[in-house]
Amino acid sequence: MSEARGAFRGAFFSYGFRPFFLAAGLYAPIALLRWLGALLGWWALPSAVSPIWWHAHEMIFGFALAAVCGFLLTAVPNWTSTQPVTGGPLALLLALWLVGRAGMWLSAWLPGGLVAALDLLLIPALLGCVLPPIHRSRSPRHYVFALFLVLLWVADWLSLLSGGERWPARTTTGLYLGTYVLTAMVAIIGGRVVPNFTRGALRARGEEAGVRTSEPIARAALLALVASLAIDLFARNRAASPALELANGCLALLAALLLALRARGWRFRETWSDPLLCVLHVGQAWLIVAFAARALASLTGWIPASAAFHALGAGAISTMILAFLTRAPLGHTGRPLRASPVTAIAYGLVVVGGAARVVAPLLPARLQLAGLVAAGALSALAFAVYSVEYFPILTRPRVA
Repeated sequence: MSEARGAFRGAFFSYGFRPFFLAAGLYAPIALLRWLGALLGWWALPSAVSPIWWHAHEMIFGFALAAVCGFLLTAVPNWTSTQPVTGGPLALLLALWLVGRAGMWLSAWLPGGLVAALDLLLIPALLGCVLPPIHRSRSPRHYVFALFLVLLWVADWLSLLSGGERWPARTTTGLYLGTYVLTAMVAIIGGRVVPNFTRGALRARGEEAGVRTSEPIARAALLALVASLAIDLFARNRAASPALELANGCLALLAALLLALRARGWRFRETWSDPLLCVLHVGQAWLIVAFAARALASLTGWIPASAAFHALGAGAISTMILAFLTRAPLGHTGRPLRASPVTAIAYGLVVVGGAARVVAPLLPARLQLAGLVAAGALSALAFAVYSVEYFPILTRPRVA
C-alpha cells in the first residue's frame, strides 16, 4: 500500500498539468452544481457575497485559473527547455489553490480581508515559478504570459474589494477583466496551436498540409480583439454613451471579421473526423461568435450584452480549456493523440452547454431559469465526464 501511495505521489506531482487539470475538471461541476442549487432555492451559498458574484468569481479564479496553472507549468518548461516544477513545490502550489477555494467557500464565517488574502496567494507563487525560466530564455513573446498573470492578480484583487458589496463597480470590473484576460490568452494560444496541430494531423494522414495563417491578419485580429475588450471594460465604468456604444460595436465587429479571416486557412472541414483537433477549431469559432454578438448588442440592442459575455466564458474559454485538459495529458503521458467516444461526448456537452447559456437570456421570461439550469447542468456534466475518464491518466505513471 505504501508503495502504491508513493507511486501515486511520484506520478501526480511529476508535472503541473496533472494536479491542476484534475483540479479544474473536478471543481467545475462542484461549483456549477452548488450555484445551480442556489439559483433554484435549494440551499444558500456558504458565502458572505451575492450568489451571482460567487459563481462568476469561482468560474474565473477557481476553475479557469486552475487550468491556467496547469497549462503554464507544462508549457513554460517546453518553451524554455527547463525542468518542470515537481514534487513539494508543485504540491505547495496546489495547496495554495485549495486554500483560496476554502476561503471562498467559508467566506460567510471569515473576515473579508482574510478571504481576499488567501485567494491572492496563488498567482504570485505561480509567477515566481514561471517568470525566471521565461526571463532566462530571452524570448520576448513569452513575457506576455507573465503580464497576463499580473493582470489576473489585479482582476482578482479588484473583484475581492469589500466582498463585492461596498465597491460594486470595481468588483464587476475585476470579474470582466479576469474574463477578458482569459479571452486574450485563448486567442493568442489558439492562434499558435490550432494551425500547427492541424498541419501536423494532416501530414500524419499523408495529406497535403496547406494550412495557412496570414501574419498581418493574425496580428490585426489580436489588436482588434484587445482594443474591443479594453473599450468595453472602459465603457462599463462610464455612464451610458451612444458614442462609446458605437465604438464598442464597431471594434467588436472588426475583431469578429479579422478573427474569421485569421481562421480561413486553417482547414476546419478536414478536422471533423478528429474530435481532439476539431474541438480546438470550435473553441476559436466561439471567439468569432462572441465578438459578433457583442457588435450586435452594441450596435442594435437586439440581444443583451450578457449573451456576448457568456459566449466568451461558457463558450470560447470553457471549450478551449476542455480541449487542453484532454489533449495535453495524452501527449505528455505517452498515449495516442486520439479522443475516445467518451471524450467526444464531453466536447459535445460543453459546446451545447455554452450555446444554451448564450441563448437563455433570449428566451421568454418564463423559460429563462430553465435555460440557465440546462446550460449549467450540461457544462457540469461535460467536466464530470472528463474527470472520470482522465482521473487514471492524470494520476498514473507515463505509459511509454
